[in-house]
Amino acid sequence: MADEIYLAPAAPKVGESDPVPPPAPAPSAHRERIAWTVGVTLLVLLMGGLFLRSVQSASGPGQGALPQGLPQERPVSVYPISDDMRRELAVRVIDILEQSSTADHHKHGHDFGDKPARIICAVDPFGVEPYTATKVTEVRRVFAQHMCAITDTGDPWAKSVRAAGPLAVDLANPPKVEIPQSGEGYPEHVRQIIPDPFLEAAFSNYFDPNFIESARLRFENMSVAALGN
Repeated sequence: MADEIYLAPAAPKVGESDPVPPPAPAPSAHRERIAWTVGVTLLVLLMGGLFLRSVQSASGPGQGALPQGLPQERPVSVYPISDDMRRELAVRVIDILEQSSTADHHKHGHDFGDKPARIICAVDPFGVEPYTATKVTEVRRVFAQHMCAITDTGDPWAKSVRAAGPLAVDLANPPKVEIPQSGEGYPEHVRQIIPDPFLEAAFSNYFDPNFIESARLRFENMSVAALGN
């Protein structure tokens, strides 16, 4: 068999180098404009959301439509209350709020107008005094999120909500309802009626969706009954 002959590649000549690949084409001006527009839009949406959240925290929920984007989880409390106790207290406070006249609500800090109106409320307790109470009969004061709507406007539930936010209720006879004044200084007004262990829950705006849905159904049934009369 003939010997195999290996031929090495020819060495490059002096001054000769590998060809340089052509540069990648620059993105078109149209593509640059799209990317810039998307980036700016996302930034505006992010800043807008942060701004609205800061405004709500600083001035309070106040009066108006049903809050949007509520938290999905209840804040962990140092002094938790049982679900059964929460439901019983919710019914108790709902009765107090719904049996109050529009004049009574005005004293609480609600602006429901001067005319008599049927009011439907949702209540989600997040704390009690004494802190370690385990029975409703032991509770002297309830701290809760609330949401109240007027049925006589002809509007659906979401547009009929006239008040929402934290409150404190003394379960005395007669009961006493305290609602922080909205507007400038709102966080300090909340701290004046909500004890420190429950401030996170008060500012979180968490509301059990089952409590809201129950109020909404009662509201719609009441509205339908009013239309039938």
